[in-house]
Formats: sequence, structure tokens, C-alpha cells
Amino acid sequence: MQNNYINFIKSHNLVNRIYDMLFYFGTLKDEKNEKTVKKFFVKKLDDIEYVETLAKYFERKLKQYKDKVEIKCNLLDLINDLNYLKQYLL
Repeated sequence: MQNNYINFIKSHNLVNRIYDMLFYFGTLKDEKNEKTVKKFFVKKLDDIEYVETLAKYFERKLKQYKDKVEIKCNLLDLINDLNYLKQYLL
């Protein structure tokens, strides 16, 4: 079971995609801590509540950026992947 969700995270490049979107939105401001932040995400992505919180955050951003096609597509893909990840964690 554990390997399934880890494989999903790796195969969908979730850590990098989450980091990139949070950096784009200004939630993360310091690039010097990139490795530390990504390690934090790896540890937290096994917590279904944290994954749900991320999905909700990105859903709110989706509403704000609905007119920007590229951001909208990236957010939709990321939200869908986070929702799929929750299934692995159940």
C-alpha cells in the first residue's frame, strides 16, 4: 500500500508541481529553501487531510485564475492528481 502512493507521487511529479504552483502564487517566497520545502511535501503527502487542504487551496486559486488557460489547465491536472492520491491513502 505504501509503495503505491509513493509511486503515484513520483510518477506524477507531484512534489515539483506543488512547489512550482505555490511559488508561482507567491505562497513560497524563498528559493534557497527549495530542497527543504520539497522534503516537507514528501513527508506530508501521506496525510489525507493535508492533501485535501492542498486540493482546496488550488480549487480556490482555480476560481481566481479561470481566465488564464495555461494556469487553469495546470491547476485542474494538479487538483485531479491530488484527488487520486487521496484514494491511495484511504
